[in-house]
Amino acid sequence: MRYSAEMRGKKAMSIFASILRAVYRLSGVKKSFTLPENELRKEIEKQNRHRGVFTPTDHKAYYETITVNGFPCLIVRENPNPSKRAILYFFGGGMVIGPDKGDLPVMRKLCRETGCDVWFPFYPLCMEHCITETYEMVYECYRRMLELYGGGNVSTSGFSSGGALALGIAAHNNAQPEPLPQPRHIVAVSPGEVPWNDGEKSRMKALNERDVSIDYAFMVTVEKFMRHGCKNVPDYMLSGSRGDFTGVGDIHFFYSADEVLYGALPDFEEACKSAKVPYTVSARPKMVHCYCMLPIFKEARKDFKKITDILDKLYIGQKIKRIYAVPSDQKDKFRFF
Repeated sequence: MRYSAEMRGKKAMSIFASILRAVYRLSGVKKSFTLPENELRKEIEKQNRHRGVFTPTDHKAYYETITVNGFPCLIVRENPNPSKRAILYFFGGGMVIGPDKGDLPVMRKLCRETGCDVWFPFYPLCMEHCITETYEMVYECYRRMLELYGGGNVSTSGFSSGGALALGIAAHNNAQPEPLPQPRHIVAVSPGEVPWNDGEKSRMKALNERDVSIDYAFMVTVEKFMRHGCKNVPDYMLSGSRGDFTGVGDIHFFYSADEVLYGALPDFEEACKSAKVPYTVSARPKMVHCYCMLPIFKEARKDFKKITDILDKLYIGQKIKRIYAVPSDQKDKFRFF
């Protein structure tokens, strides 16, 4: 078990981080997650009018769009020819809200700073599809990537529900009759899940007051969207910590220590331990949900650099070094109440 140094003491936030947190609080965005199902559905549909599949028109990278299981997948490259390694990168949105062009600069930055190609699937959203269809599409992307880049050269990463998918690929792979090689690295930023045990529910509820962007209520409501009427949905597709991560090179979690989804971490940790997979945790207090995917203030820039370091070509095949162990006598500082 490895924790970043930020968890040992509460350092003062930068001005920009403090302003961002205040903006989230004043915007009232959290209230939308507490809406009744019908009203929430309307709000999601409203947001998706301005989101969805996009085609880059700039010349800041090399782009290619392919079709996988009937859905587009954008490939971002630093050079015209494929790299030797790649990242399967997932957008967030609770499995119901689509991506926007704001995801593109992050993809280019990942590509530029790691030397990896970045595959970005516009996966089926659970407003119109069962989560099983989502997994079928993204797993086919992963299979094709292994064909192109080879085992040990593909990592997965994502934020929020995309972080859950980055982890879910490994669980889904192990559920197959003949599993493929597992991801070399998994980087999951604020991954959530449908709470499935009393401890997890209690932790998420306790964190709810401190979270300025997501409400616990959504973590319960979203299950119905994800199932989309399907009865036989594997547990790991709804709650990733119930999956088997055996065989993954290493897993890296990034959270705000004051977000509801942080309450899922102990269950993810248990899954890593059970699978004997090395993992690290970075959790900063008073940050917003998925803060490190907004590298516009110092805390976010620092942790985004950690992410690119993990995925960087120099990191492949090396032991985990960018970790900060928390002594057992300080473990009580990692708490939710």
